[in-house]
Amino acid sequence: MDKAQRQQAAQAALEQVGLGAWGASYPDELSGGMQQRVGLARALAADPSILLMDEAFSALDPIIRTEMQSELLRLQEIKRRTIVFISHDLDEAMRIGDHVAIMKDGQVVQVGTPDEILREPANDYVRSFVQGVDAAVVFKAGDIARQAMTVFSEQKDRGCRAALRLLEDMDYEFAYVLTPSKKFLGVVSSQSLRNALRGHQGPLGLEHAFIPNVTPIAADTPVADLFGLAASLPFALPVVDDSGRYQGVISRTTLLRFLDRDTPPLLPPQDERPPLKLNPQFPMGQTDLPTIAQEHGDASAPTQAQP
Repeated sequence: MDKAQRQQAAQAALEQVGLGAWGASYPDELSGGMQQRVGLARALAADPSILLMDEAFSALDPIIRTEMQSELLRLQEIKRRTIVFISHDLDEAMRIGDHVAIMKDGQVVQVGTPDEILREPANDYVRSFVQGVDAAVVFKAGDIARQAMTVFSEQKDRGCRAALRLLEDMDYEFAYVLTPSKKFLGVVSSQSLRNALRGHQGPLGLEHAFIPNVTPIAADTPVADLFGLAASLPFALPVVDDSGRYQGVISRTTLLRFLDRDTPPLLPPQDERPPLKLNPQFPMGQTDLPTIAQEHGDASAPTQAQP
């Protein structure tokens, strides 16, 4: 490789790490984080298919270390390559690793994805090793979404009165409205239902009582990104998959488990609860609870209620 080719490869590597404009600078003209990026660029210049990084970020201060971890993840999105990353920081390993191998006395004791290791530690050593890990950066919204009571309304032009009565009788505050294929539509509350029905005569569809500006959370959103949003809303966060299908809700109580690293973050699996069918004739018929909502396995516009 001649000099021009070497310079072109070096410049390309610097561009990858965001230092394209600093190619002519001396090391003492760069910040600590920029110097670390130069080291990463040197490793990338030869375009290796396998990259070995032995305690690459261990000597950095926390801010620069986090920046370099983010930079490494960004570069992996641009071009996938195999990276063997050695670290004594399990939080770091859980954040950047697709697969993690935990070793003790020169022996591999467990290999798995970060969530597999946190869910099912192989032995007491692994269990104690992962006890202090920040699980909020490992698990996604879909991993912790919880089920609750579901109800269905068969007609789009009614349902508000029956839903309000159901929420009041069962002491629930919010309900989640879905399509027949379980795609998320919106959230209603007992107060939004009362407001929609105030001064209205006859039946009224649930969409008239939707709480405005409710955006569901994608199932692949890291739990660590949910705390601020959960604190700003009075109801549990609705979670949907890539196709918009409803997966469940995440309450503040569920999120609080991730703040205590000594508490297992995942609750036991739930059995799916049978949906309740809203009576389209309410309030013309009887006013007992089974008439307002009856157990039913198939209907049109499901809602899910929670305290």
